[in-house]
Amino acid sequence: MENFENAKVRVAQGWLQGYTEGKLKIFKGIPYAAPPVGALRFRHPQAPGRWRGVRRATQYSAAAIQQVMENPELPANVHGVPQFLAPSQYEEDCLYLNIWTPAETPDAKLPVFLWIHGGGMVAGSGCEVVCDGTGLAGRKDVVVVTINYRLGFFGFFAHPELTKEAGGTSGNYALYDMRMACQWVKENIAQFGGDPDCITVAGQSGGAAGTGALHASPLMKGLINRVSIESGPIYWGFMQPVDRSVLEQRGVEFMERIGCSSVEELRSRDAWELFDAYTEYVGQRGFDGGFGFCVDGEFLPKRYSDIMDSGEFNDFDVLIGSCSQEFPCVDPEKFTVEEYMAYLEEAFPDNVENMKKWYPASTGVQAAKQASTIASDILLLGSVKLAELCAKYGRNAYVWLMTKENETQRGHDAGSPHCAEMPYVFGRVDKGERNPFFDYHWVGADYDFMELIQGYWCSFCATGDPNGENRPQWKKYEAAFDVCELSNNTQMIDKTLQEKYHYYYEKLTHNNYRVSLFGLPRFTPKD
Repeated sequence: MENFENAKVRVAQGWLQGYTEGKLKIFKGIPYAAPPVGALRFRHPQAPGRWRGVRRATQYSAAAIQQVMENPELPANVHGVPQFLAPSQYEEDCLYLNIWTPAETPDAKLPVFLWIHGGGMVAGSGCEVVCDGTGLAGRKDVVVVTINYRLGFFGFFAHPELTKEAGGTSGNYALYDMRMACQWVKENIAQFGGDPDCITVAGQSGGAAGTGALHASPLMKGLINRVSIESGPIYWGFMQPVDRSVLEQRGVEFMERIGCSSVEELRSRDAWELFDAYTEYVGQRGFDGGFGFCVDGEFLPKRYSDIMDSGEFNDFDVLIGSCSQEFPCVDPEKFTVEEYMAYLEEAFPDNVENMKKWYPASTGVQAAKQASTIASDILLLGSVKLAELCAKYGRNAYVWLMTKENETQRGHDAGSPHCAEMPYVFGRVDKGERNPFFDYHWVGADYDFMELIQGYWCSFCATGDPNGENRPQWKKYEAAFDVCELSNNTQMIDKTLQEKYHYYYEKLTHNNYRVSLFGLPRFTPKD
C-alpha cells in the first residue's frame, strides 16, 4: 500500500517508479514488448524483458519512426527551437505505453480506457499533447492508457519471404502491437487499480481503423470488453485492408528498388535509411501505394466485410461515430455557390433537388461547409452499418454524430472537423481550434460539453451503456439510423431528418456503388 501511494508498483517484469500529480499516479515509458529491432524487425512483437531494481517511469519513451512534423502555429520555445506535435523522440524501439490512474488502492477495480492514436497508421503517438490522460483520469474514475505502435513501413511491410518465415502470414505488425499492449494491460493493470475484466480500447482515425480490426479479429477474444471507434469506420470508410498478396508484391518491388537481396539484409539496414527510401517510394506511388493493414490470413483471416456480415466479429460493446464536417473538401475562400450547385447536379443527378434542400448554401463559405457535411454524412453510414450488424447479431452498439462547433465565427464556418471530439474526451481545456493541437479559449458551453462527453464515454467504459447521471437519453442502436447527435443540444436524430441517410444507404447497399470521401464526394459504380 505504501508503495502504491508513492506511485511505485510491481508488474510482471519488475518494479516501476512513477510520480504523483494531484490525485493521479502517472507512469510513462513502460515497455509492453521487446524492442522490434534487428532480428525482431518485421516480426510479431515479443514479450518484454524483465529488469532488476526499480525502473523509472517518469518520462515518455520514443514514438515510432515517422515524418517529424513541426506545428506551424505554435511559437518557438524560449530557446528558439520549433515545437513539435508530440514531446517525443522517434525511433524504431517504440513499443511503450503510459498510464494515468486515479485509484487510491490497487484493488479499486476501475474501468480501463486504452487509447490507440490516429495518424493514418503512418504518424502520431501516445505521447501527443491532446491524449495526455490527466484531463480524463483526473476528472473521472477511469484508468487511462496510451500506447505507441509501429507505423507505416515498419508496421506493415509484407514479403513472400516473411510469409514463409512466419508460417503463412506477414504484415500487420502494428495490429499485433496493439494486441500485445492489450495483453500487457490485461496482465498488469490490476496493479494500477484497474479492472482487467473491464477494458475498453478506443481509437481515432487510423487508430479507429486499428480498433475496428481488433473488433473483427479472432485473436482478440477474451482480451478486452469494449471498443470505441472514432472517425474511422472500416465498413465503407476511407481505410480498407487489402489482400496480403498485394503488399507482398509491393515488398518485392521495394526490395528490388533498394538493391536488397533478402529479408536478413533488410533487417541489417539502418532504419532511417529505409524510412527515407520508403518515403520516396510512396511519394512516387501515392498514399494508397504503400504498406497498410491487410487480410493477412491470421489477424484478419478473411475480408473485413465478410467477417462482419457473417457475425464472426467479437462480442464487444461498441461506441462508434464521427464528426459532421470531417473532411475539408474545398478551399472556402475560393469556392463559390455556383461551383457548389454545379457539383450537386453533376454528382447527384438522380436526387439534385433533395440535395439542395438538405444542404442549402447562399455563400461560398457555407457551400464549402456543406460539401464537407455531405462527405461526413456518407462516412457516418459506415458506423451505421456496423451498428446494424451488431443489432442483427444481438450485440450492443451506440452511434454518435458530433455537430458541436467551437464557439467562434471560424468554428461555426468550419463546423465540427476530424478530431473535434478529442479535446473534450480527454479534457484538454483550451485546445481544439480546427484540430486538437491548436489553442482555442473555451467558454461555458465547451465545459458543459466536456462534462457530457466524458460522462458518456466513461459510463460506456464501465458498463457498456453511455447513459446515466441525467444525461440526454442515448438509445442503443435497434432501428434504422438510431444516432445520437452530440451538440450543445444533444438528442437522438429526429426520424423526419433522416431521409438523406436513407438515400446514401440505398446507394451503398443496393446499387453497388463505392464513394470517394477525399475531395468533393462522388458515388461511382464498383468494379
